[in-house]
Order: sequence, then C-alpha cells, then structure tokens
Amino acid sequence: MKKFVQIPFFALTVLFGMAVAPFAQIPAEMEGMEYETRADGTFLIGGPTYAFDRILGAGGVHSESELWTPAKLRDRLLFNRWSGTPSWTPFEPSVWMKTGNELGDLIYQDFVTEKDRPANRTPILEGGFRTPDYKGLWATARLFQDDHFCSGAYGYRYKAVDGDYSHFGANWPFFSSAYAGIGYTNSLVNASVLAGEEYLWFYTATSLWIPVHYKPRVEGRVDVKDLSLTVAYEDGEYQNMYKKETGTRKEVNGSVYYKCGKACQKGILQVSAGLAFRAVDDSGSVYTELEEDRVAWPFMELRVQPIQWMSADVTFGINERDWLVQDSLQFMPITPDDLGVTIGVKNISGTRMNPLADTKEFYGDRVVDLTADGQMNMIQGYLTFVDTMGYVAMGGRGSYWAEYGAETFEVEEYLSEKGDEKIHASIQTRYGNVGRIHDWIKGVTGEFWLNAWYRDMFKFTAMAGFEHIDGPVENVEVTPAEFYTGFTGDWLLNGTFKISHSLRYRSDAQWNLRSSDPMVVKGDWTWDASFSQMFPKYGLTLTGTLLHVLADKVMETVNGGYDRIRFICTAKKTF
Repeated sequence: MKKFVQIPFFALTVLFGMAVAPFAQIPAEMEGMEYETRADGTFLIGGPTYAFDRILGAGGVHSESELWTPAKLRDRLLFNRWSGTPSWTPFEPSVWMKTGNELGDLIYQDFVTEKDRPANRTPILEGGFRTPDYKGLWATARLFQDDHFCSGAYGYRYKAVDGDYSHFGANWPFFSSAYAGIGYTNSLVNASVLAGEEYLWFYTATSLWIPVHYKPRVEGRVDVKDLSLTVAYEDGEYQNMYKKETGTRKEVNGSVYYKCGKACQKGILQVSAGLAFRAVDDSGSVYTELEEDRVAWPFMELRVQPIQWMSADVTFGINERDWLVQDSLQFMPITPDDLGVTIGVKNISGTRMNPLADTKEFYGDRVVDLTADGQMNMIQGYLTFVDTMGYVAMGGRGSYWAEYGAETFEVEEYLSEKGDEKIHASIQTRYGNVGRIHDWIKGVTGEFWLNAWYRDMFKFTAMAGFEHIDGPVENVEVTPAEFYTGFTGDWLLNGTFKISHSLRYRSDAQWNLRSSDPMVVKGDWTWDASFSQMFPKYGLTLTGTLLHVLADKVMETVNGGYDRIRFICTAKKTF
C-alpha cells in the first residue's frame, strides 16, 4: 500500500488514463502529439497545431487543450488552445534526424509504372543537435516541420498566403519551425535563450485556418531550483491574399512559477504560486483581439495533507475579468498489501476555461465574442483501484460527473469560404458567439485495464472503457466516443532491440456545431508499430514507426487534414 499513498494527486486523478503510458512505447509523430497513439478517449486530429483531445472519464465535455492548468505554462497558446506542438523545449545533449512520409509519396512511385500514379503525399522533416556541456555552457539548433494532415484544406490555404510558407517544400504544412540558441546548466541553474523563425496555422472558432509568420520568435527560460521563469517575444505577420490584407502582432508572453519543492512537500500545507501574462500590440488585419491588449493571471496551488491517506488540492486564479477554480478531495483507505484504492471528488468552476486566450475574433466585418456570460460548474466523483499479483496488475476506474453552463458556440449562420476553383476547394465556416449550455449534462464512465510483464523483456496491456452521456449533447462541440478498447505490447530482445505495437478501437464521435450537417467521425481499428535498434556503446538509436495502419483514410476535424498511414524513421545519438 505504501507505494500508492505516495503517488501525487495529479497522477492519481488520471490514473487510468495514464496507466498504459509506461507500457506503450510507440513514439509520437512530434512531441506534443502523444494523443495520436492513445486509445483511452476521443482524440480527433485536424493537424499538428489542433486536435480535440479528451480522455474518457475526464469529466465535462471540453477538450483538454481548452483548459488552462499550471502544467501547461510552457505549452504554446495557439489562438485559444494550449498546444505542445510546435515545441521549443531543448532536448538533452544529442544529435538527431527524423523523416517520413504518408505512404504513397513520390519516394515509393519509382516502383509504380501505371499511367495513373498515386498523388503526392506529404513528408515530415526534422534535424537538430544539442552539444554536450562545456563548463555548463551548451548550444542547440533545430529545424522541424510536419506536413501530415495538411491536404484537407490545402485548396483553400495555399492561396491565402504568399509563397510556399515553409522552410522547405511546397506543401504548406501546418507548422514549419527553426531555432538556434545557447544555454547554461549546472546543479542549481538551467537556462536557455532560443531565437528562430516559424510559419504556422491556427484554427479559430469560426473554423478558419489563420496563418502567422513569426520573424523572429525569441524564447528564454530560467529554472533556479524550484523557481521557473519563461519569457517569449513573437513578431508575427498575418496575411490573407484573398482579401489582400496584412497585419502584425508583436507579443510578449510568459510566466513565473514557484513550485513546492522537496522540503515544502514534507509539510501538511504545500504551496505553489505563479503569474502568467500576455501583452500584444496589433496593427492591420490580425483577425483576433485581446481585450485591453494585455492579460495577467496570478494563481496559487494549495495542498493540505493532514494524514498520509487523505489530501485536499485546489488551484485557483483570478484577475479583473475572470476567475477559475480546480479542486479535489482524495481519500485512500487502508487496504491489503499491493492493493491501492482511491476515492475522490473533483470540481472545476470558472468564468473561462482559458483566461489567457483572446477575447474576440473578426470574421470579415463581423465580430465574434469569444467570452460567455456567467460561469460553468463541473463536479465529478470517482473510484480507482490497482492490484498487483506477481507479474500481473489490474486496475479500473468508475466515475459519475455532471456539468452545468458548459461552453458552446451559439451558431447564427453557416457560411462557406471558397478556395482554388481548379480543384473546387472550399471550407465550411460559421458565425456566432461563444455561449453556454444552461442545462445539466451528465455522464457515467467505467474503465478497466490489465498489465502483464516479465522483467524488462515483455510488457503487455489490455484496456477497455465506456461512457454514457445524458443531456443536450447536440449543443456541445463534439459528442465523444462511447467506448474504446486497446492492446499494447513491448518486447525487448537482447537488451538492444525493441518492438512495440498498439491495436486500438474507438467508437463513433461527432462534430455538432462546425458545419450545417453534423460530421460523424466513424470509429475504426488502428494499428501502430515501432521498431528500435539501440547501440549502447555508441549512444545510437535507430527507430522506424508505422502509424494509423488498418484504419481508413479519414478526415477527423471539419476543415482538417486526412489521417493516412504514415512511416517515420528517426536516428538519434546521445552524448
């Protein structure tokens, strides 16, 4: 039982959702896109810079990327969502290269002699290095872009910008990023300054893809023991060649954060606190607005643990416009050895789920209000158990949740934006304002998983879960999948060759408000596999990964890109 009562609160609240993480070793396409290999929820990918990511059993009907938490302070804020892609987090000392393609690319057409050759597919490109420390000093550089998913709204997007809008190629990827910088690391300090140029597209409330060219983007990070500071400067250029419009936004954003350290964690009362901020200077056509051109968000995290098996946690923030509270109470009763049981209640209440996001969007000569009156309240009760018997472990989680005042988009009119007439491309858009569902939405969930392993040689996980939701789900952005199942396995042969695979199924999900006719994303089986050969003597790892095998080509987001079979290979040498 000891090992369970020491698990931090934030890990226990998503215990089942993350239970498979140590067993599923399939690398994501890019860091920040780990959801693309997960089975335990509804993950609908429009592109590397936008996805609907909701773990089954999380409670509420929102995407995880919509909700601000202190854990996301160094994620990128793209329009009104927190994104781990593109990430500017420096790697450990190493040199690496990554490339790959959607199957059907010109690379493979050398073997095709028919007249009707496959259409060009889109690649992934990445290369970079970070030097070993020299008296604490190091340097790094990285260029990376992900063209996958870019072909869905390609016919509209490519004529919206001037030029190829990327560092390489002509696929108009959702992001193309390059940076270089220096850093200093010792036992007390870890600091870095990076500067670079970046092209990316973010997805708005009206369903438009908006391009922005950062030239430059500069980011600095400093960690001193338990204190973290992040500051970024972004000089972004916006353009819309359809309307011959351009604009610029110069933005400074960042955070300062004190995290409860080892000494603090030994006390009954544990305190962490911080401040997140944004300030913008807009000119021309920028398409969004931040009220008063600035926002500051002071917040605090408190944990009270009077006894080892009971804890109460609360995170709250407030400013002149918004407030947000996330709290929980957990109880871990005494149980037999190797059995961990957690009973908990958690709550989310606030005026906005993301108080740092922009407050308005401009659609032609119309204004879209991105803030809603009133507040939302979500409460959830859950029970989690974990039991271990030799080389086998099993666990499960059941919960019941209810939400009132959930954020929604109150559509006033569906519209269409035309693209390239030669390929008859157009995208569906909408006009209206962000509002609330003034009714209760309720859900009940059940999840179960089984792990088996033998030393480091073999690991296997089987999992399944369901969720039933009652209430006006036709008014929520996405009706989540009702059930899923998944199987993952890892084999380590000779201590140097690893085989990992994942077979998973998710039932149907549905977009309700992005188009006049709801878009159903059909459930399907998907198989991912990864093969890694390690050369420990040389610090070298070679990895090949297949993603989205078995499943049909499908568009998972309105105006998004197609999810196709992809092959990615990575070579990395660590120092």
